[in-house]
Amino acid sequence: MSNDPWEQVDVDAFVCPVNSDCEYTTYPASRIKELSGLPLEQLLRPHTPLAIGAAFVTEGGKLRARNLIHVPNTNKAGEQVQVEDIARATAAVIVTCELKGYNSVAVPLMGAFDTGIPAEEAARAIHSEFRSHRGERPVRVLFVARNSDEIDVFEMAIEGLS
Repeated sequence: MSNDPWEQVDVDAFVCPVNSDCEYTTYPASRIKELSGLPLEQLLRPHTPLAIGAAFVTEGGKLRARNLIHVPNTNKAGEQVQVEDIARATAAVIVTCELKGYNSVAVPLMGAFDTGIPAEEAARAIHSEFRSHRGERPVRVLFVARNSDEIDVFEMAIEGLS
């Protein structure tokens, strides 16, 4: 079996962070697109630009997730991601899970890459949104990490240490 976290998780939906134009040029969006086998840009292009705080759902393709929740966390590729944008993207994921009846969702460390914010801030924003949610869904939230550093920042956010 692969060490790729996207191939190991069986959930109702994976979160796919993108920019408002739904370009899949950076991790984790590029990896999710590759593994799904779907022409995601073509599927979403008629619906762009998506506002930060919006979400668009597609099928999961070849992934073990049945659906993908595409959420913008920046307006343009290469633009600086803000903590508030990560929080708004996470809130859109929660609303989508409630509306679609998704009980389980896998969430990557959004916004903490090339032009992103510090990983600790991103993890805190994501965890804080889920922790403060009082709805019924999602019941199970999996934080997906590609390496031990990402695991550490999610654990620190969960434990309130960062």
